[in-house]
Amino acid sequence: MRPPRAPFEPKPMQAIPWQSNVRDLFSTLGLVWQANPLQTSLIGLLSLIQAFIPVATLWISKLLLDAVASAIGGQLGSVDVAFGQLLKLLFIQLAINVASSLFSTFQTANRDLLGDTLQNRISRRILEKSTKLELQQFEDSETYDRLQVAFREVGSRPLGVFTQIITLFQAVITLVSVSALMSQLGWTVVPLVLLATLPSIWVNNRFGTEGYRMLRRQAQDARKQNYLGQLLTSDTAMKEVRLFGFEAYLLERWQAYYQKFRDQLRSIILRRSGWGLLASLGSVGFIGLATLMVLRRAAAGLITVGDFGLFMQGISQLQNQFANLLSGFTGIYQNLLYMRNLFEFLELPARDLDLGETWEAEIEDISFEKVSFRYPLTDKDVLRDVSFSVKRGQALALVGENGAGKTTIVKLLTRLYEPTSGRILINGLEASRFSPSSLQKKMSIIFQDFGQYQMSVKENIALARSEDSDVEPFLQTATQKAGAKTFIEALPQGYENQLGRWFTGGQNLSGGQWQRLALSRLYFRDGSVLIFDEPTAALDANAEFEVIEALRKQAKGRITVLISHRFSTVRLADKIIVLENGIISESGSHEELLAQGRTYAQMFNLQARGYLEGYHPNS
Repeated sequence: MRPPRAPFEPKPMQAIPWQSNVRDLFSTLGLVWQANPLQTSLIGLLSLIQAFIPVATLWISKLLLDAVASAIGGQLGSVDVAFGQLLKLLFIQLAINVASSLFSTFQTANRDLLGDTLQNRISRRILEKSTKLELQQFEDSETYDRLQVAFREVGSRPLGVFTQIITLFQAVITLVSVSALMSQLGWTVVPLVLLATLPSIWVNNRFGTEGYRMLRRQAQDARKQNYLGQLLTSDTAMKEVRLFGFEAYLLERWQAYYQKFRDQLRSIILRRSGWGLLASLGSVGFIGLATLMVLRRAAAGLITVGDFGLFMQGISQLQNQFANLLSGFTGIYQNLLYMRNLFEFLELPARDLDLGETWEAEIEDISFEKVSFRYPLTDKDVLRDVSFSVKRGQALALVGENGAGKTTIVKLLTRLYEPTSGRILINGLEASRFSPSSLQKKMSIIFQDFGQYQMSVKENIALARSEDSDVEPFLQTATQKAGAKTFIEALPQGYENQLGRWFTGGQNLSGGQWQRLALSRLYFRDGSVLIFDEPTAALDANAEFEVIEALRKQAKGRITVLISHRFSTVRLADKIIVLENGIISESGSHEELLAQGRTYAQMFNLQARGYLEGYHPNS
């Protein structure tokens, strides 16, 4: 057997080969292009135009400074002539600034719209992927970590890669053009200014990588902290939290995770600040040396006032564009690391629920033949050589201690899982031949941990057949069978009433009412197989009696599977299977199993004693 998988850890930076980076880069750019080709093209075109604006701004500023100096020296002629020339240069400068603002505004608007479209498309892909994952993948903490990271980064990373690619090309064009303009000040000026940028880029790159690794290491702990926060804010958990008074314990654990994150963050910030200070000092030295060279040329009368202004403004342009160039590569790489998280999630093995032949007939009989099942990454069978059959019109009850394998049988029957060995037959045909979705449409089920959806009453029930548009004729029937009609009609808005406390106008229900609503959902599906996993667990005695009577009526002409710890429900079954440690230890009717006097009889008699008059636990 394969060993259990280790907790989700970040991959080392060297673990992702360059071929994977290139593939992820093209995949990411493909996502952006598919989101909106027109907006993507406009952003690229506008960025190309804007790449030449800095050099144009520097050049016109130099000409304007030189013209001002000449005007002050009286070299431009009369006041009107000098003013006219200065006004013309000023107009050109303003036109460039206005054009830059227009281009930037239009580009930002397009980028924001593209980002919104992109986020929607990728979020939908993540949600669609989650609907196709195997059920056991949702029971794997690594899958949850991948899902969390993918959702957290979906809004910024894909567009970030595209934006940085554009910025990279823009930086190259601007850097080359500005460098050519400033090279007239001396061949050493441009290299010194560029060298001044390197220390801060190195610091940002190093600690940006550390920040990424820290986030990946914290993924599981962050999920645990979020869970603790949900317990402290959940309306369902708060009753028990408040009653047992462990708010302080949960808060202390929540704070402990924060402190752990804080310590790691503090370490990074302190080291980043120290190295950042050294980088700043190094940059100041290189800029000072470059300025000294230019001042020497000024003292020799080799440059004009405009040239010196060009140098002072060009410093920031060169540094910014060089930083954009170098950090662009590292930024793209780091964003691609986050994109790998998304692609890894989207690449998880998925199950096509529509794969196989389409099942259309009513289910007449079900047989398990030597079925065994083992959960992935475990070395113990949950079920071993389980064999039984049940026919239309019969009720089958599954009895056993928690963990005996009862719910696993239901998951196999409903094709949520596939057997590790053995086979399941439906009407004598192997179930694996048919698509899970088509078989599931013939089955109605209520799980012990049934859903309580923060939606309207109507939606809570009609979700069982969400593909149907006309649900009204079936609502009344389903709620009547489940005994939910009376309390639903007593709600202020009846079937349109919002349920739960999450949204405005919502009304919470009791546990029994929620369970009746889940039963309504089961009856609304109206399958030929009815599966009840603890159908009366949250009901009082009277409500239990009503549900059992309804169950008796509905079981006629259908296959019914019951899981219950209440023998008043179990004894309704035509056939009872007792599971112990994943195997069938007993099988028969209620009377037959009582007569055998084994596990079932002991369990039944033990529960029956609780209802005997005068019984006391210590008697």
